[in-house]
Amino acid sequence: MTAFFGTYTNKIDSKGRLSVPAPFRAVIQARGRTSVAIHPSLFEPCLEGAGYDRFEKLLSGVADGFVSTAGDEAAELIMEDLRELPFDGEGRIVLPAEFIAKASLKDQASFVGRGWKFQIWEPAALTVLRQEKLRRVAANLKGGT
Repeated sequence: MTAFFGTYTNKIDSKGRLSVPAPFRAVIQARGRTSVAIHPSLFEPCLEGAGYDRFEKLLSGVADGFVSTAGDEAAELIMEDLRELPFDGEGRIVLPAEFIAKASLKDQASFVGRGWKFQIWEPAALTVLRQEKLRRVAANLKGGT
């Protein structure tokens, strides 16, 4: 498996531990990694993650200079908040409190595969997002009616 796909909802315990779905761990581990890299989304109320290798590729596209270009600013914002979170022996990660707050997570989190990355959503917010997307897709397929 080389891509993140599917949707899985898991519990968050009182210590902020969250089990990463086995198919997502398999993608990361196939790349020789034992952790995930996660950051708050720039534009949505969720967290985004992948293997750390994905963010190394992002960094390789940023110019090494003292003045940022406009294209580098998004990468800089991501790197500012990026955290590498190791898997424990049971395939869990510990989410930082500020990440839990950013995504409005409570006792559950939904992992959503997005191909080269995944997102972590509060389940009710994900349901609303999905309904909005279905509405837009249906409208586009019907010619905007």
